[in-house]
Amino acid sequence: MSSTFIKPRWSLSAVLWICVLGIMAGFQTWRGAYVDGILFFSLVAMLIIDRLTGGRIVIMKKPIAAPKILTLAITGVLGVVLVLAPRHSWVDLAVFIAIGVTVLLVAWEPAPEREQRPHKALLRSMWMWSMLAVAICLWEATAFVLSVNMPGGNENYPTISVLLDPFVENVWGRLVFVGLWLAAGYGLLRFWRRT
Repeated sequence: MSSTFIKPRWSLSAVLWICVLGIMAGFQTWRGAYVDGILFFSLVAMLIIDRLTGGRIVIMKKPIAAPKILTLAITGVLGVVLVLAPRHSWVDLAVFIAIGVTVLLVAWEPAPEREQRPHKALLRSMWMWSMLAVAICLWEATAFVLSVNMPGGNENYPTISVLLDPFVENVWGRLVFVGLWLAAGYGLLRFWRRT
């Protein structure tokens, strides 16, 4: 047995993420959204490989320290293309892939060490966000099932995407939606806190 054998690092959090993403992958495939299904199955595979290698998936040995202006310029151009491209087109898909690659290459950095918050506060936050996410997913899944199986389903049991359709059908609505979506992504990456 090699001394370099890496023991998998399984935790409740990792198992739950794999299960949730696996359910999402199966649901997207079942409803015929095969591109989304492939994306979620890829994430599941990546998480499993990451655990089996002891958390040693490394895209680059050292992240590219791209200036903020460069990251903003790249995502700004991609955002404009996303706003102007036909919805649900191959251009849309290509832009989403390009945004993901941009994040991995020039925007993704390990989270800096921060002051540890009290355990109770972390648990409260985790449960609050988890319950909100589960409620939204259940609403979306239930609405989809009812919309395809009940008479007048789309009108009586609209999914979130159906509710958003009137807003994002015009360029100005898409501009607002894409802008908020990209800003939220920057927030998750703690982009604005970096020096």
